[in-house]
Amino acid sequence: MAGVEYPPSKGDTPPQATRLSPQQYSEYLRAIELTARMVSDRNAQAYAQRQGLNVLNLTWEDTGRYKNSSVGPNISDMTIQVAVKEPRSGQTRISLMPVIRYPNFSDLTCDLDPRAFTLLVGNEHGRPLRRISLYDFLVQPDRYLTRPNSWPAKHTLVAPRDYRVLVSAQACFLPVPRSGIATFNPVVFNYQSVKGDPAVLTILATREGTSTTVIDNHRDAFDTGWNWGQRLFFNDKGMRASLTGQRLSDVGPSAERGAAGPWAPDMVLLIQIPLKQKSPGRAPMPLMEAASAGAMEFKSRSSDVERAVIGHGEWEGPFIEMDDLPVERDPRFPIRVTVQFYKATSNGVVSESDIRQIKSDIDRVYRTSDSVGSLVTGGSTGRITEYDGVKVMPRDWWEMFWARYELDTGVTRDEALRRLVALLGKEYWKRPVCELYVRDLLRQAPRP
Repeated sequence: MAGVEYPPSKGDTPPQATRLSPQQYSEYLRAIELTARMVSDRNAQAYAQRQGLNVLNLTWEDTGRYKNSSVGPNISDMTIQVAVKEPRSGQTRISLMPVIRYPNFSDLTCDLDPRAFTLLVGNEHGRPLRRISLYDFLVQPDRYLTRPNSWPAKHTLVAPRDYRVLVSAQACFLPVPRSGIATFNPVVFNYQSVKGDPAVLTILATREGTSTTVIDNHRDAFDTGWNWGQRLFFNDKGMRASLTGQRLSDVGPSAERGAAGPWAPDMVLLIQIPLKQKSPGRAPMPLMEAASAGAMEFKSRSSDVERAVIGHGEWEGPFIEMDDLPVERDPRFPIRVTVQFYKATSNGVVSESDIRQIKSDIDRVYRTSDSVGSLVTGGSTGRITEYDGVKVMPRDWWEMFWARYELDTGVTRDEALRRLVALLGKEYWKRPVCELYVRDLLRQAPRP
């Protein structure tokens, strides 16, 4: 997949933030609220389900999940988060944006040659962008780091299995009023990663370049009192910057200049590379909660969805890459590439034709592969992207969960079990589960 070549802006001054007028700020807040509500819009969900898709605000982007289970030895949650500061209180308000994809549980994926993906490099040093393949990046990633000496380890990320990578595709929505701009971050929470011992490294590839960082679930979280995962940033000459989205119609034909193949101004690649851990195993999990919205039907509004143009905003501090850790590729797991197509909307309304176009965009990715299916529900597939190791949920998963939950919350196992049985019934253990789901249920359960 090819990308678009754009030279970075000259000089070492950061991009300047655009100051919104009170009216523009009000329009932006309204767009955020309406876009976030798409996940509970009955029409949007119905249109998506007719195409075999779901509208979600939290997606499962795993490199290793047990068969017919929601848990596994290397699993990640992904959200698209928009944050705005309340002008009076100064507090940050976070909203999760809708994503349309195949269902999380079955997780339809395909296998592709990493040489089929083009990355643009040079942004890490403020140099003109040039094209390399994902495979080339994996062979010598230190060549494309701002601080290669921050990686005191073997300087390659290639494993023998890497003649194919695991791939999925999705459409992501951004709240963009007419002539407006949205500032956002993809956010990854990996259930195995802990501070100082990451289980995945991410590559964020856009039309403006490639940005690499390890995921420890602590660094770069929003300062809201909750751990929402780790934000991903654009690496602008060694400084981190959030991503931005504008309407293609506002940017004009220049956004399409130099387009080659299916890489377009609205496309982002989120790539996860599994890493060996010093202390493998699931770490204690913090409470996380997806944003909720009331049920809604947008009867009086029409869709204004169009392709977004992805850029980056002002500098927010130094960009951290390997974090001075001796990280090493874990060859037991496949590399996962999540292909994202970004859409702009001001009101969160999607039409049936919008969904058909999204379905076409997503399926275009899968049609390039001769290995398509579910590694979770498809039994023994024989695909090279099956991870190495036991593929059934351990019998002691619930025992480990109860121990972690009591340690984290102070709620005894007996009390937590009583709450869960009240919610799900005595055979709760037969249901598909994930840590986030169970913890949210217990948090919402009535106290005695």
